[in-house]
Amino acid sequence: IHYWSGIEEALQKLGAKVVVTKVPRTGCIRARAQVLHQILETNLSGSNVNLLAHSMGGLDCRYLITHIPTEKSIVRTLTTIATPHHGSPFMDWSFLVYLPFHKQHILFCIPLLEPLIQAFDTPAYSNPTTDYCVNYFNKSIPNNPSVAYYSYDSSTNVPIWSPLYFPYQIIKEKEGPNDGLVSVKSAQWGKYMGTVECDHWDLTN
Repeated sequence: IHYWSGIEEALQKLGAKVVVTKVPRTGCIRARAQVLHQILETNLSGSNVNLLAHSMGGLDCRYLITHIPTEKSIVRTLTTIATPHHGSPFMDWSFLVYLPFHKQHILFCIPLLEPLIQAFDTPAYSNPTTDYCVNYFNKSIPNNPSVAYYSYDSSTNVPIWSPLYFPYQIIKEKEGPNDGLVSVKSAQWGKYMGTVECDHWDLTN
C-alpha cells in the first residue's frame, strides 16, 4: 500500500503546503502522537495546520490535540478518514478470541487471515477494541473546542477472495456497512462529511 497516492499532489495544486508524516507502525497511540507532535513543531512552526488522518492516524491526532497541544503551530482542523473512533468488532475478535487461542494452539490458523492478524498483533492495534475506545479513549480524549472535527467513512461489499473479507463479515454482523476494518458507524466523529465507496486500503492507495 502506498499511502496518499496522488493526494499529496492534489493538495499541493490547491496551494497547500503538505507534510506527510510517518509514525511508528507498532507504537501505541500515545507514542505515535508524541512523534507526530515533534514533526509538527519541527516542520510547521508558525503555521495553521489542518490534519488529515486515515484509520488509526485519526486516534493519534485526537490524542495529540487534546493531550500534547502544539506550541509552535496551531491545529485548526482534523479530518479523519475511516478512523475507528468507536472501535472495531474485528479488533474485539482478534484480541479477545483469536490471538489468545492462536498463541496456545500454534497449528490452528486461517491462512488468508494470518498475515492480517500478525500485522495487528502490535501495541498500536491493541487500542481500537470497542470497549477501549468507547469506555476509555473517547471519555479521556474530549474534543478541543478551538479545533473543527470532520469525518469520512467508507463502505463496500468486500469480495470473498480479499484478505479483508473475514473481518468484513465480522463487522457487518455487529455494526452493519463497513470497509473491511471499520464500520460506517464507528468512523463518524465531529461533522460527518459522507461515505466513500471503497475498502479500507483503497482509500489512500
